Amino acid sequence: MIKDIMARKNKEIFYFITYGLSCISLGLATAAIGPLLPSLADFAKVTLGQISFLFTAHSLGYLLGSSGGGRLFDRFKGHILMLIASFLMIMMSIFIPLSTSFYLLLLAIFILGLGQGIVDVGSNVNLMWVYKSRVGPYMNGLHFFFGLGAFLSPIIIQNIMRFTDGTLTWPFWILAILYIPGLIGLFLLKSPSNPEKSKTETNAKPTNVWLVILMVVLFFIYVGVEMGFGGWIYTYAIEVKIMNESNAAYINSLYWGALTIGRLLTVFISRKLPPSKILIGNFSLAILALTVILIWPLTSTAIWIGSAGLGFALSSIFPTLLVLGETRMRITGGITGLFFLGSSIGGMVVPMVLGQIIEFLGSYEIMATLLGLVLVGFVVLISVIAASNRAGEKERV
Repeated sequence: MIKDIMARKNKEIFYFITYGLSCISLGLATAAIGPLLPSLADFAKVTLGQISFLFTAHSLGYLLGSSGGGRLFDRFKGHILMLIASFLMIMMSIFIPLSTSFYLLLLAIFILGLGQGIVDVGSNVNLMWVYKSRVGPYMNGLHFFFGLGAFLSPIIIQNIMRFTDGTLTWPFWILAILYIPGLIGLFLLKSPSNPEKSKTETNAKPTNVWLVILMVVLFFIYVGVEMGFGGWIYTYAIEVKIMNESNAAYINSLYWGALTIGRLLTVFISRKLPPSKILIGNFSLAILALTVILIWPLTSTAIWIGSAGLGFALSSIFPTLLVLGETRMRITGGITGLFFLGSSIGGMVVPMVLGQIIEFLGSYEIMATLLGLVLVGFVVLISVIAASNRAGEKERV
């Protein structure tokens, strides 16, 4: 009996490592757009307001990949879907710096987002199917890998750009090479299946539609803030003339690095605290961090502190929300796809709106907008906690 348990745990580790490598790729790709925005605008000969539509194209592709992909994982082998999506990411990363027009660039970013959405939802839903009720620490660990990729991405890009005299080709091509390790495990491991699929409708806990809707809204707000700040803090720091390009890139890395460290710490915190308390702490710290930047918007120290604080605050919201959902409802690919639908719409709309705000209103206003979103998110979070408490914990398989 003990031998069987040990064998199962050893096998589960390979799944965790494989999905972790896939999430490093996602982090690398996601955080690459922000530091490259000014260069991409020059390359495509468009304004910052126009180049902000890259976020829209990327998130629209991500939306279709994650929401549609969620249902596909209920029907087809997950690793096959993730392999196809990973190849799409590699091919588009090769093609992006070769794009001959702004519209081709938008199309390539759209397809890149499509692949990312499928890989992202696949990593999360498959991990929940592998670990089931024990998924908490592993889910935070999985998102730590995403944060690690996002943290390394601006540093890698800044150094590549420096050594290659600002050419766009090598940053994207090297990122394409770094996507490859995750493919190996996906190819070697058998695709997991939903452990609750065999439940009869009589025994299954019905889906709490109101809780799902509230969580979708909260995912929208969270990812909008995460991607909005991560995508524009580099440009913000340059536009308000408090940092040079090198320091702005490092503050972008600090943000993603704090997010990464926070996720690592939450691996241990999640063993001690319930998801609801962790989420309240996350949103409270996010409000404080953005308030610091708004009070001292032209002080570099406040930007460093606020960026680190916000990254740390946002670090565990996504995985902790997924864990909260796993304890209250049956997690199918379709439901996970809805969560990612809210996420991708947030990642599409908020950065694009911030791009218009920074062009037509100013830099300070984008920070005020982000704080307003976090405050709304806190109210929605309280509603999510109340609805989840009424739903109660689901029956374990």
